[in-house]
Amino acid sequence: MGIQNRLAEIQEAIRTHAGDRPVTLVAVSKYASIGQMLEAYEAGIRHFGENKVQDALAKMEQFPPDMARNIHWHFIGSLQANKVKKTVGRFEWIHAIDSVKLAEAVSRHNLAAGSVQKVLLQINLSDDPARHGFLKEQVTAALGEMMSFKGIAVCGLMGMAPAEASLDGDAQALKGVFCGLRDMRDRLQGDCEIDLPELSMGMSHDFTPALSCGATIIRIGNYLFKN
Repeated sequence: MGIQNRLAEIQEAIRTHAGDRPVTLVAVSKYASIGQMLEAYEAGIRHFGENKVQDALAKMEQFPPDMARNIHWHFIGSLQANKVKKTVGRFEWIHAIDSVKLAEAVSRHNLAAGSVQKVLLQINLSDDPARHGFLKEQVTAALGEMMSFKGIAVCGLMGMAPAEASLDGDAQALKGVFCGLRDMRDRLQGDCEIDLPELSMGMSHDFTPALSCGATIIRIGNYLFKN
């Protein structure tokens, strides 16, 4: 089965589980070749997600200009402070803002360039301090502080389900974490008086329950590009 057929399956799942809600499919291309990415583009995909800045910048240069101008790039990995400057003007979205310090750096570099970067706050859905993302009890205060940063626009939340729930296909556990992220977003909108329309959640093993819980962005890699 080729990329076009897999894309059709994902689009059918979106229609089934999200109804009329607009959903952006981000093709996670960190392990995909340029040939596969071109095939995905020809199938209709316009959003690509990368985990490493240098890899993304290299791939951007390999797209023909007529294609490149239509692509929306998402940075979905852990962003190191010394790489922030290289993201300015290259990515439409940064998904994994996991500290106020990182948000400030992204804001500062974008202000210097006269731009505003759309970002999502990464939430630690595993409640494990060793993992990336804001813990639930940290989010309200952090968001309140970031709302004063003029070089970023906080547009929503991003989260990853615990690996064991995702790989086991534990529907109850997945629904709990994804719907919990949606409920957190709803509370933050009221508490901080801010519009947070985007929920980036759901990957190859668990995008269906994420869609059922309100995902507006799903990040699909292996399911789309598998050999």
